[in-house]
Amino acid sequence: MLCSVTLHAQEWRDGLSELQQSRAYPYVEKSFALKRQRHFAAAAVELEKALQVLPAHAPLLDMLFDAQLAVPDPASALVTYQRLPESLREDKLLRIAQTQLDIQQPLALAEYSGLLATLSVAEQHQLLGLITQHLIANQRMQQAFNWLQDKTELPDSLLLQRAELADQLSLPQQVIADTESVSELQLTGRDWLRYSLALLQQGKQGQAIQLAKQRSTEEWASSFFRQLLQSQLSANDWAGAEQTFKWLVQHTSLTPAEHLQRYQSALNNKNTALAKRLIVDLQLNCLDKVAMYLQAEAGDEARAQFETCPVQQRAEWLTYADRWLSADALEAITIHDATLAKRQAEMVLQKRIAANDYQTLLKRKFSQPLRQQDYNLLITSINALTDTTTQRMYLEALYQVMPDDYLLDQLSFLYIETQQSLQALKLLEDALPFSTEAMARGVLPERLLNLLQQQNIEQIATVLQKLEGWSILTAERAELWRIAGRCKQAEQLLTPAPQDASGWKTLALCANNQQPAAAIQFWQQAYQLQPDPTYLQQIAYQYQSMKQPAQALEYLQQLPAKLLLPADWLSMAELALQIGDSVTAADYLQQVQTQLPVERARQHAIQAALFQQLNQPSQAFQNWQDAATLQPQNAEYQLAYAYVLAENEPEKALEVMTSIQKAGHKFDATGSAQLAYLNKRLGNSDATQYWTGSALLQYQQQDFVSNSELNNQFSLLRLQQQLQSSWRFSSSVNLTSGAITGERLVASNAELARNGMALKAEYFLDPLQQDLSLYAIVASNGNDSPWQNLGQQYGVSYKPVSNLNLWLSAGIEQYPLAEGDWHSLLRINADLLNTTPWQAEWRPSQQRWWERKLYIDTVWWPDSGSRLAQLRYDQGRVWKLNTLTAQAIKWYGLAQFDYRRQALETGRPVSGNQLSTGMGLQWRFWPGQLPVLLEKQRFEVNAEWQYQLAGDLNQRQHALLLQFYLAW
Repeated sequence: MLCSVTLHAQEWRDGLSELQQSRAYPYVEKSFALKRQRHFAAAAVELEKALQVLPAHAPLLDMLFDAQLAVPDPASALVTYQRLPESLREDKLLRIAQTQLDIQQPLALAEYSGLLATLSVAEQHQLLGLITQHLIANQRMQQAFNWLQDKTELPDSLLLQRAELADQLSLPQQVIADTESVSELQLTGRDWLRYSLALLQQGKQGQAIQLAKQRSTEEWASSFFRQLLQSQLSANDWAGAEQTFKWLVQHTSLTPAEHLQRYQSALNNKNTALAKRLIVDLQLNCLDKVAMYLQAEAGDEARAQFETCPVQQRAEWLTYADRWLSADALEAITIHDATLAKRQAEMVLQKRIAANDYQTLLKRKFSQPLRQQDYNLLITSINALTDTTTQRMYLEALYQVMPDDYLLDQLSFLYIETQQSLQALKLLEDALPFSTEAMARGVLPERLLNLLQQQNIEQIATVLQKLEGWSILTAERAELWRIAGRCKQAEQLLTPAPQDASGWKTLALCANNQQPAAAIQFWQQAYQLQPDPTYLQQIAYQYQSMKQPAQALEYLQQLPAKLLLPADWLSMAELALQIGDSVTAADYLQQVQTQLPVERARQHAIQAALFQQLNQPSQAFQNWQDAATLQPQNAEYQLAYAYVLAENEPEKALEVMTSIQKAGHKFDATGSAQLAYLNKRLGNSDATQYWTGSALLQYQQQDFVSNSELNNQFSLLRLQQQLQSSWRFSSSVNLTSGAITGERLVASNAELARNGMALKAEYFLDPLQQDLSLYAIVASNGNDSPWQNLGQQYGVSYKPVSNLNLWLSAGIEQYPLAEGDWHSLLRINADLLNTTPWQAEWRPSQQRWWERKLYIDTVWWPDSGSRLAQLRYDQGRVWKLNTLTAQAIKWYGLAQFDYRRQALETGRPVSGNQLSTGMGLQWRFWPGQLPVLLEKQRFEVNAEWQYQLAGDLNQRQHALLLQFYLAW
């Protein structure tokens, strides 16, 4: 560097004037001083200042370049390099690159590539080689290849370098092109190998092989053929591989691995003859050669090879020994390893068993004291027997001497196979507690529980108590407790919650029918863990038991149609009918295809209910008859049949129900009520009274009574009260201002009076039918007071039509009492339209209702010719009062026609009529206990306004009536 400084000190003035030298001198001299002190960066700064005075002065630029490289500052040097004239650039770019490499600074390849054209060819090649080697040294193969890729007129060394890079980057076509661009004299064995392998990769296998064969004496040819061999083996080209093997054998030698590959290739090529010949030369142990002979299907050679092998303490040798040695020879071999020795004993056992009769062998063994070392032989021999009885006998004897889990498993299983489940259960029960290994395997515990399922509940409970210490099969044991009727124990076992669907199923079965809501939750939990359609079916039937048909039908509809049995279709039809969907019910009934009498009977029963809902009584009757015929023992069908018979054939209906009772059927409240009504219609008083009392008692014992049952219970109560007494009393007090009362107790031919009262006593000869009675009436009337004028009447009444409230009466009356003459009378009165659902009676299941009636009353006194007639229609709305007693009020409207012809002692009879309308308010009261148990007494208060539309019976157009009425 000092020499350079001296040189530059002489040269930098060349060509400069004294003025220029004097201006630049301070900077230049200072830079020299700094260089001597090795302050190159500061020196470069001074030189930059000098160049500001003398721009583009070549010596100063050259000095600046040297200073920048000495810093080192290659980037600045590269800028300065480009300012230098071409005459001063020689080797400077190469120096910059080398400096960058020395200080490990990244190369600006793009800039170098752009400056290459300014270099001589030699310098270009030097720079290309320098940068390429740098990139390769840093494992930047792709970048190195790219650096050379677009360069032309490369020397052979760089072409081969690019070929090497292309080979590493798997670019065989580039390898071929670059190699073929180089003179063959420049190619080394490595270059030839790379070139031939590239030809191979490009599918030019023939050309590559021919080239290698031409240079077979060169070392690279062997390398080529070895790589060709591996390629052929990978491609399963066994024939081509064999040709390569032959070349290698001819020109060199095969390695041990290649010998083995040639053997395997021969096998793969089905050339077993060659494979057998090759085994001899393989450097393998004796047993491996045995295996290879077997692979080559050379059994004789394999056996011969095995006979040359020494005894080895290996499982492989023992396998071959079992194949080729006799039982005696095999047994004579001494094996030290315990596992192998056990296997050797098993092999000897199998050989000996194959040559002997199991029955004879077992007889000989069991005729002597049994030894533990014969255990495996005995087990194998027993298992080989075909007669299960003999097999069981030997197992029982062996179990007595050597009890273990295996024998317990085999013997209990054999008991089950021979239909001796009780013996199997006793065997397993006596073996309790099971060993830890047996509990872990789980076979014996599961078998024990499965056998328990077939036993009675006492035995199940007895054995389960012995299993309280078990920690396995919890759900299965809980199910057995349920089968034994011990749901409490099952629930305790599953506390706090079951872990699987079977446990939830057990809880659900325990809750079924008793706790249907809980059962539904348990079935839903089971379904979440195991989507079994039968769980949905169970949920549906629980909803059905809770009388929630809509929910029940919803779950049954979720079942796949292919899983639905006829019974399920019938249930769905029944549920659809219960929710009033007769169309869906009919569709489901059409899906039923069955020949079972019980299902056909149920189908007819549901069809009957459907026809009843559709108001088709004849079809309903026929289907109930069919159901009862198919299932004569089914009380439900027989009862339903009796119910439809009751309307038109009560005698036959009673006969059917009597036969059901004789068969042992216990009637519920509804059945007892039906019997009461049937006997009433047939006039069986005692039977009616018995069944009425029975039905009422059963209704009172029910936890829940529906509205229809409440109404039925009330009707039965009235029937019972009717049967308890033949007497009926009624009384009324009327206060009027010209109004004419309706439903009068007494009909008098006396003049109309404002006030009146009456008391009637009636005795029914038959309290059941109540169609014939004797009656007595005491009545009075008057304008000033109700009891002003007294009279009496006696007579007999007859109801000719049982289901029509029409009465024919004949009687005598005296008026006034004890003074007047006795007169006969004939009377017809009827209370029509006062029937269900309009009857004037207490309604236990309703809060409000409508009532209507048409009252007709005609009286004729033959002696005097007097006549009286009344036609009255009223209709109104009734409301219950919210009280602790049975009270109701009724608002009603009325229309009434009255006719009266009265014979007078003083002259001709006087007649008149009246048409009126009006409205009224009525209050009623029944003593007794709500909602049904009311006494037969009834109190009424009627306040009525009447408006005269036409007629002359009353001079008042507006009239009022206040009536008090009592009946008991």
